[in-house]
Amino acid sequence: MTTPYPTGNYQQPPQENGTGTAALVLGIVGLVCVPVIPSILAIVFGRMGITKAEQGLANNKGSAQWGFWLGIVGLVLNVLGAIGWIALIAIDSAN
Repeated sequence: MTTPYPTGNYQQPPQENGTGTAALVLGIVGLVCVPVIPSILAIVFGRMGITKAEQGLANNKGSAQWGFWLGIVGLVLNVLGAIGWIALIAIDSAN
C-alpha cells in the first residue's frame, strides 16, 4: 500500500502592501494640495515599496512606482514654484 503525499496547508506570507499604498496617497497629496513634505515621503515610501515588491514581499509594485514618480513630480513642481516666487520678489523689489 502506498502512502499518499501530504497535501500540507501551504500559505504564502502576508503581503506588505502598506508602503506602496502610502507612497501613492502621499504622492497625490503632495502633488495636489500640500507642498514638499508629502512629496519627499512619497519618494521614500515608493522606493521602499518597489524594493519589497522586487523581493516578493508585496504585490503592488505599480502603486509604489506611481507614488515614487508622483513624489518626484510634486517635489520638482514645488521647487520650480519657489524659484518663480523668489524671482518675482526679486524683480518687484528691483523696481
